[in-house]
Amino acid sequence: MKKLFIKAVILICLPIILNVGITVYCFYNKSLPEFKGYFLGTILSMFFSVVWIFIARKAITSNIMVMFTVTLASFPIKIVLLAVIALGGLFLLDMNHIFFGASFLLGTVLSLFVEVWFLITANKLQRMLRAESKSAGAK
Repeated sequence: MKKLFIKAVILICLPIILNVGITVYCFYNKSLPEFKGYFLGTILSMFFSVVWIFIARKAITSNIMVMFTVTLASFPIKIVLLAVIALGGLFLLDMNHIFFGASFLLGTVLSLFVEVWFLITANKLQRMLRAESKSAGAK
């Protein structure tokens, strides 16, 4: 299970690295509002990915359904935080909301693929381990 978690952490870092690379590109080749928008979207999606890593690390030892429930329950909190940062950035920081949305969407969708893959794979692995322990205990 630990190897699976390490793979998930590596895979979840790939969208972060991609977004940081595009942010650097925006810094040198786009206007300041576009850079601010992409930068804030990258930071927010990176924050959500790091929070997921900590949740997964804690929940992996107990039950995979606990992690699924916590991930699902945190969705409304993520939406509220997204709205606050998007509106604050739009009105206070003069950021480009299209670049913010593109950055956040790219980071979130790519990390979502990794999160779902991890949940499905970890659930299958836990079921196999339980089945093996039951069959070994029955003998």
